[in-house]
Amino acid sequence: MGKPNDLPPSYEETIASGPLASSSRPPAPPVSPPAAPLPPQSPEPDSRPVQSVRAQTRDSCSVMLTPALSQDPTELYALLTRQARIPPRPYLSVRGTHDETRHDSSRKENRSETVVDFHFKVDLSGYVIREDSPPQDDELEVELDLVRDGWHTLSLVRDNDGHKAYRGGRTKSETWPGHARCRRSRSEEPDSESAELVRPDENGPGLMGWCERFCDDPSPVKSFAFSRSIVGFDSSILRSSLNSHLRSLQYQGKVDITIHTENKTLTVYSPHWVNRMRNSGLVFWVCILLQLWIIAWPAIWFLERHYDVVRAVWYSSRQEGGQRHYACYRDEAGVAEALAPLVTQAALERRQDGRTLTAQEVQLLDRLGRERQQRGVMMISWDRFSPWGRDH
Repeated sequence: MGKPNDLPPSYEETIASGPLASSSRPPAPPVSPPAAPLPPQSPEPDSRPVQSVRAQTRDSCSVMLTPALSQDPTELYALLTRQARIPPRPYLSVRGTHDETRHDSSRKENRSETVVDFHFKVDLSGYVIREDSPPQDDELEVELDLVRDGWHTLSLVRDNDGHKAYRGGRTKSETWPGHARCRRSRSEEPDSESAELVRPDENGPGLMGWCERFCDDPSPVKSFAFSRSIVGFDSSILRSSLNSHLRSLQYQGKVDITIHTENKTLTVYSPHWVNRMRNSGLVFWVCILLQLWIIAWPAIWFLERHYDVVRAVWYSSRQEGGQRHYACYRDEAGVAEALAPLVTQAALERRQDGRTLTAQEVQLLDRLGRERQQRGVMMISWDRFSPWGRDH
């Protein structure tokens, strides 16, 4: 997690110049035990996981091939406004492994195996970002770089803003290359509601304007991406602190702590057969296994017109008056201390299924971990008092 690299003006500059700079909420003391994770958000009915060889990508990216979304700008606009209200869902993945060398009697040789000691995930939503009550439709003025509640902004690419982005071309550019490609004009007079949505801006189109550009693009193979990101959170502090807590259990294996966003991107594809084939699991794996991707990938790159012009940014912290304030009233070290009891307890219990802990499991593990810390003992079997997770 961090500051996006490929999308328009600096989000920190938006804070400094927008209503974010004047809004202020007094910090509240940390709550113990920590807040429960946010309830899961329902995905769009027609969405599906993206096809990828990487499990992380499949978990964080989804696609839609609904024809109306690439033909009717109001449908696409409605989808994006719904998605803009949904916060990102960051989760912490904790994995501990060690290597063991075992003798293979059939081959009469030794072979090394990686043994998983623990592997689980924790939903960080309640620790990192703040979700206020969702606004009504007339409160979400998404064509501006809006700071709705002080912790959330929607950033749009503007014409000639000096930043390279996918604006409807094969590659990133600073200008919109689709002037000559629009298949229909909009000379008809819009009604009052539409006029409000598409009102001109000296810096370029708003969200509805980009939806119209995408739907008017006659290219048969095209895509429109919406993404979420979290800024203002230093994950290295969290990883370092939790790693120290796990080492205090005398664990000597390899610790891998990562943070990912579950609902990072949503991509709308035109219903062309090329897009349908590229999002088919069978076709995807056939291309991978038969090495057909060497031909298919360049062909798709040549045909596709890609739009990546809108991003929802959720702030974990912000700078005000020389002080840094946090959305959930805890800095990175405070989040690590809040997570330490349940993370260490889950590791001691050898949770190995790799799934995200439920709210009930989080509460139970947190309570057991705090009791263990207060008593100053490890409530585990005698064979685990010695160092564990050692390579053999």
